[in-house]
Amino acid sequence: MYRIGLIGNRAHQNVYGPIWNERSDCEIVAAAEHHAEKGGALTDLYGVTVASDYDAVLEDPNVDIVSICTDFYLKRTLIEKALACGKHVLVDKAIGRTVAEAREIAAVVDGASTQVVLAYPSRFLPTILRLKQAVDQNEYGRIVAYTHNSVKQFAGDLMAYVSYPTPVVQNGGGELMNLGSHAVDSMLWMFGMPRRICCKMENAYFEEYAQFGTEDIATLWCDYDGFSATLTVGRSNAREQDAMYDCVDVTGEGVWVRLSRGGYTVNGQDIDLPDVQVTGTAGCVNHLIECIENDKPSQSSAREGLAVAQATTAAYQSAVSGEFVDLPLRDENHPAIDVNDQVIDRLLD
Repeated sequence: MYRIGLIGNRAHQNVYGPIWNERSDCEIVAAAEHHAEKGGALTDLYGVTVASDYDAVLEDPNVDIVSICTDFYLKRTLIEKALACGKHVLVDKAIGRTVAEAREIAAVVDGASTQVVLAYPSRFLPTILRLKQAVDQNEYGRIVAYTHNSVKQFAGDLMAYVSYPTPVVQNGGGELMNLGSHAVDSMLWMFGMPRRICCKMENAYFEEYAQFGTEDIATLWCDYDGFSATLTVGRSNAREQDAMYDCVDVTGEGVWVRLSRGGYTVNGQDIDLPDVQVTGTAGCVNHLIECIENDKPSQSSAREGLAVAQATTAAYQSAVSGEFVDLPLRDENHPAIDVNDQVIDRLLD
């Protein structure tokens, strides 16, 4: 039985908490959240006492795994402390606000004796897994274009998603850092780091974002050797239940591939997908358990989080300059965060 400690009660703890709670091999035994009004919900859901000090859970010898769902600026400190205390870690994306934070986390994780999984649920979807296999095996020949449109909204009040909107210094930006990081991670998983990135950001829908100078929509043009990848990511103000447009188009040699929530087609013909027993967010949790039990490296760890941080930082730099930004970055600083706050060791909220 794995004993679980919940760290933070920001938006995605409401996703991962029930998954931990429903597994027969896991038990939630502890929780911590420095906002009392947000911590109370964890008591109501799971019947655990919620500490205001994260160290109370991180140092608890009765906790085997910590599930970290906090604002991004806290993750460097929490992951480092969790590993020092011998805990396994599931951490919600993004791994940090800045390249500097992500680089420090990756260095600590590289030397850890316990497992860390950075939760990108798309890596456990049958459609994305099938495309990854095809790209790795050169099934579609030379890739000519890759386009991912991922603009989403979820039922209910935007402000119920308690990690957003926030000042840039707290979470590193708007929806490119949040929902958009899924599409960035998927692209990097398929093709690696592009040579350069150009980005245009918009405040199309929400005054809540505009007041912080952050984006609700971002479009990235990513230049690879021989093709371009275009990502349009963000959050719309559609009010339907879980209104999402999430579609990938790939053009190869005589091949047009489309991935959507409806399935996977090649030149308009449906393609069989791999039989994935545990998908999406539950797949992230399952992957961590498998890594622990089989002592195997995570396919989605801090190094992947560092790559996403580098790509999104290039995008923010491009949005400011209006020009392409080359990778690897010559300047790794986030352009909207003071140079002295690229790494933070204090509470901001």
